[in-house]
Order: sequence, then structure tokens, then C-alpha cells
Amino acid sequence: MQSAVVMLVAAVAIMGSAVAQPTSIGIRGGYLYVMNTSTLPIVAGSADCGTFDDGVANGFYGGITGEYALLGDLLEVSGGLTYTKRPASLTAVSTDNFEVLDPRSNTFVPLERSHVFEATLGYISVDVGLRSRPISGLPIFVRLTADAGNPVLGAEYTQTEQVTSPSGILFPDGLARRVNGTGELTNAGTSYGATFSIGAALPWLRDIEVCPEVGFRYNFNNLVSDNVWKQSYIMAGLQLRYRLSESEPPPPPPPPPPPPEPVVTRAEPPAEQPVEKPVVITSISTTPLEINETVVTQTFPLLPYLFFDEGKSELKARYRGSENVQDFREQALPKQTIPIYYRMLDIIGSRMQRLTQATLTVTGTADPSEAAMGADLRQLAQRRAQTVVDYMRQRWGLAENRFRIGTADRPALPSNVAYAEGVEENRRVELSSSESALMGPVVHTRFLEFVPTQLLHEFSVDTKYPERATSWELEVRRGGTLIGWKRGDGAPPNVRFDLSQELTDRLGPVVAPSDTLDATLIVQQKDGAPVEASTRFPLRKTVSNYEVSRLSLIVFDYDQSTISTQNQQMMRYVIMQSAGQGSKATIKGSTDRLGELQYNVNLSTDRARAVETYLRSAAPNVDITSVTGVGPADLPYDNSLPEGRFYCRTVSLTITTPLR
Repeated sequence: MQSAVVMLVAAVAIMGSAVAQPTSIGIRGGYLYVMNTSTLPIVAGSADCGTFDDGVANGFYGGITGEYALLGDLLEVSGGLTYTKRPASLTAVSTDNFEVLDPRSNTFVPLERSHVFEATLGYISVDVGLRSRPISGLPIFVRLTADAGNPVLGAEYTQTEQVTSPSGILFPDGLARRVNGTGELTNAGTSYGATFSIGAALPWLRDIEVCPEVGFRYNFNNLVSDNVWKQSYIMAGLQLRYRLSESEPPPPPPPPPPPPEPVVTRAEPPAEQPVEKPVVITSISTTPLEINETVVTQTFPLLPYLFFDEGKSELKARYRGSENVQDFREQALPKQTIPIYYRMLDIIGSRMQRLTQATLTVTGTADPSEAAMGADLRQLAQRRAQTVVDYMRQRWGLAENRFRIGTADRPALPSNVAYAEGVEENRRVELSSSESALMGPVVHTRFLEFVPTQLLHEFSVDTKYPERATSWELEVRRGGTLIGWKRGDGAPPNVRFDLSQELTDRLGPVVAPSDTLDATLIVQQKDGAPVEASTRFPLRKTVSNYEVSRLSLIVFDYDQSTISTQNQQMMRYVIMQSAGQGSKATIKGSTDRLGELQYNVNLSTDRARAVETYLRSAAPNVDITSVTGVGPADLPYDNSLPEGRFYCRTVSLTITTPLR
């Protein structure tokens, strides 16, 4: 919708700027022959049961237009706001290899069903483009426009199925035709397209033209976010265009009157200008800030996949290290999952230097869709694997015999290709080794973690004569060290600080259990003179009386809930190192955003229950206080990236143990 708003603003600006030039405004309407191209599944979420065929339907459109002459009729900028009724009628026939008794022949024959998917889409669209009459003297014009629109006036569908063979067979509910689904298409989004049309500008009345027009619109993107469904159409219609005439030149001004006789008057002294009062900061105050210190051990498993762009074999920059390998230290890596993942090749290279007998298997894969670009899938997979090996050998000085290169047309556990995200995830290189330590997790042991007691910290500010203020800045310091700052225009409001983890990490190691911070508010006035006020407030640091151990099991492939052997080994290690008397555990399963919501909630619950079962068998004395599956409700990582989606397919295990 954001792009549609931008185009609407552009169209209004173009038409609004045309006041001083010849312009035209009008209305238009007509018929649409809508062509739907789709791979919508008959059963939502599963393409295995078949997909609907492409289909056509009849629609209509109507709206308002405006043109601004750049080079007369030779070239005009055009814009419009249009309502289009763009229905869809898709059909499919399925047999499912299911046989029923034919009452006519008393034999078992295949059951054949016809499926119909009907949708009614009412789009409000904004278009901007160019209109030209290239041949002087001929009324023929051509138009090229780009448009964006949303189905804000309706996006409903109905899906039905009917027994077509054998005759006389009914569904269990006694119907030969039944409704399988109806309602709103909640996943319908912005539609982008371009239209080329040709027409004629025929004079009618003095300033009105009748413009019959035919054209074709091509749809650039899918109508829904989770499947392939495009909708192009042929249009034929009529535009009534009112041409705004140039304003006639004004008549010449009358001759000026004779100058008046000079009048001698006594000069009055200038009136005194009122003096504006300066800004006054009457008060600035806040509450004490409190942070909590906890001893944490966190295990970061490595996702053994590297992802590649479509048809490409170049290693992405985010997988490459920049510092000298002599300076690389695994324990110096950030205590965050995604930054550790991006350094995976350096982690493995450093370990291979220590484990001199370990070898790494590098398997390149591709997705069948890349063959459409002319790529040989095996060669593309080979180049991807070789790219990874070349980087490891050149950066870490490893011998060629330390690597085993393999290829596959697609991964052994592929993601669902019904989603564009699934296709993206299948373009990867997979890493494995018989030496478990080579692909083991990164473990940050017994580090101090600092967490604010409240996530927002507010400063209350009162000022007099705030209309004199142009901008403000609030600085928070400990001693002379700047801890945080915030800026804004106009008069200072009540200022809220978002206590980010970065800010808390800077404070935690340096402050005492009882400390103070200084806040300074600086207000700039219209005359450039600053006004300043300060306050000092308490900072308290408390220490937790328990130790936390965390593990995220990320080796859950797409739609899988089985705990791998590698995950079992990691869980057993974490339990042995952290569980003790009085330990409590929480388990939370999650998924990525792909797929149906309730299915994902159930899948995340299954993953969490699998971890619970293993934990109870390995450590029966641990008190499990919570086992939940939240599906995609709490996405900790960016789901626009394949690595972010994989790391969301996880179960987080947290064990809390009292300090002795």
C-alpha cells in the first residue's frame, strides 16, 4: 500500500502543478477480459493434491483521469485513480486414485471431482504514465502507464467441489456439490502492473473529446503473498476528456492617475517591538535506573548451510571474514546467534587448523527452477561447493585433501517449493564432518549478562515559552563518559530512552552496585542561544542469585520435529554442565512465518514436546516449569533471509540453577 500512496501523491502533484499550463481532466470506464495465471493448490498448504488451472473472467473498470501537457499533444503526463472489478474463476479436476461403486454398472470406478475457485477482487489503483499523439493531424494516441493498487473494496472467494463421475454419487453429507471454503482473501496485497493502450481522440463538444481506447495490462507480481497467482487483462473502454483552455491575456491597465500634491507631515517615532522572552527549563526529573547482572552460559549451534543467489555461485560478502586469521578468536565472537553464524567458515577453518586429521564434506545443491535460466544444475552445484572450498583453502591455508566435494540437484531435506522462500532456501551449500568437534556449537561460558529492570526510562520535562525553542538534545553521562543521547525538533517533550541491550552492556561492567548518572538537557532557541539544565539520578545494579544456561536447537529442517543425533548430544552436554540441585527448565518451540498459522503452532508444540521427552529421560530431577509452542508469534530473527527462517525453526531450552 505504501507504493500506491507514493504514486497517488505523485499524480496529485503532477496535476496540481499544471494550473498555469493547458491540462485536461476526465472520466473513464469500460470492459475487462481478465486472464488469471495460477498455481493455487486445491487443498490449502499442499500442492500434492493438485492445483487449479488458469482461467478467464469478465470485469469492468471506472475512474477519473488527468493529463498535463509537456509538449502539447505530442507528449503528456497522465495520471488516474481507478476502481477495477477483477474476478477470477479457476477450475481443476481430480481423481486422487480413489474408486467408488458405480450404481449403474455395479463396478468400482475412479471417483472424479471438479473443483471451482471463484474470487471477486475490487481494486483501487493509482496509475502514472505518458500519453502521446505521435503523428500530427491524426487523432490516434498511445499510452504507457504503471499502476499499483490494493483490494480495499473487496477480496472474497468461494471454493466448491462437485462429483462429476460416476453419475449419481453423492458426498457423505448427501450433496453432489458442496462448498469447501469461503471468506476473505487475507493474504491479498498490493498489485503492480503496466498497461499499453492505443486509442483515438475524437472532438465532440467545444472542449470535450471522446476517446475510445483498447489496451493490455501485464501484472508484475503475485496477487497473494503465499502463492503464484497473477492477473493480466485486456481492456476496452471510453474516456470523456475535458480540455482546460488557456486563460485569455488580461486587458491593458488604465493610465496611472496624476501624482498627488505632496503633503508635509511630522514623522512619528517607530513603535517599540515587543521583546520575546527566552525559553525557561523549569524542571527535569526522572526515576532511578536499575539493571540486573546474571551469570550466563549460552550454546550457539551452527546452521550448516550457506545460501546463494539465484543462478549464482559467488560467496556472499557476509560469509567472509575481514581480520587477519592470526587475530581470529572464537571466544571473542559476539554473543549473538546471527553474527556467529556469519563467521561459520572462519570458525570451521580455525578448528581444522587444530584438528589436523579432520576433513570437511562440502555438498553443493541447486533448485530445479534455476534450470529455467539455462543453468546446468550439477555444474552450478559444483561451482558453489568449489567456491566455499577455495575460500577456506586460501584464507586458512588448508590442503586440498582436507575437503570432500559433493553435488546434488536439490537438498536431501528440501524446503517447500510452493513458497518463493522455500526455493531460495534450496540454493545452498551443506557442510558436514565425521569429526563432531568440527561442526560443534560455539559455547560462551559463564559470561555476565546485564538486563534492564524496565525497558523504557522516562524523563519528565517542564518548560516556559516553548514556542521559542527550535531543537533539543538530552545527554546521559557517567562521570565524563557519554552513555546515551536523544535529539528532537521544537520544544522538549517528556523524553523516553529505549534501554537497548547495547546501552545496557556498556553500563553493566563499569558501574558499582550503587551509582549515579547525570542527564543534561540543552535547548536551542530561535536566536541561536542555548538553554541548559541538568539532573542527577541513582543507578542500581543487582546480582541474580541463580545461573542461566541456554541452548537453541536449530537443526530442525522445514516441517520437521524429530530431534537429530547432534541435537541430542548438545542437550546431554548442556544438561551435564548446568543442571544441578534445584534446577528449573523452560522449553519454547517456534517456527518461521511460512505456512498456515495453526499448523505452525502445532508443529512448534510438537518440537517442544520432543525436547521435553528427551529432557525428562536424561535429567529426571530437573523441574520443567513451562513447555509452549508459539508458532510464528515471536520471530527472533529476520524472516526475509533464509538463515533467519531456519534459526526460527527452533526450540529454546533454558535451565536456571541457584548459585551455591
